[in-house]
Amino acid sequence: MQITKMIARILTFLCVVSIALLVIVVFTQVVSRMLNYSLPGTEELSRLMIVWLTFLGTSLAIHEKLHLAVTFFVKKVSTKIKKWIYFFVHILTILFFGILLVYGFKLTFSSMGNLSPTLQLPMSVFYAAIPVSSIFSIYFISTHMFESTAEGESFA
Repeated sequence: MQITKMIARILTFLCVVSIALLVIVVFTQVVSRMLNYSLPGTEELSRLMIVWLTFLGTSLAIHEKLHLAVTFFVKKVSTKIKKWIYFFVHILTILFFGILLVYGFKLTFSSMGNLSPTLQLPMSVFYAAIPVSSIFSIYFISTHMFESTAEGESFA
């Protein structure tokens, strides 16, 4: 679990850096527009940071177990069935992120030749957030599958 904590710290750091840079870039753009000058590329750079912040934040939220869950019916069944339900939900979620991983890599590699209009960055820099986040999400879900829930049950 030491590696899991290290990955979570790195993701937290990257999210903090992304949001700090986003604030700086957007603030700079607002100030420059007040002076009747628009800095080129700030919209594109802020969009890039929002994309990465969203996807890395998703992985971090999975690690922290902060995603919404509807547990009304799950709480009505026996402990044995709950374990299987949690296990099944985690398998489905891993499959979902597996699909995102595969198609995210395809999208990233197919867009390597395309450049963003203003900053001239490869569009793959934008799309790479999908497979990177998927890898972290699959890892975190896999580690959570055999841990206890808040109710003291194990997922599998």
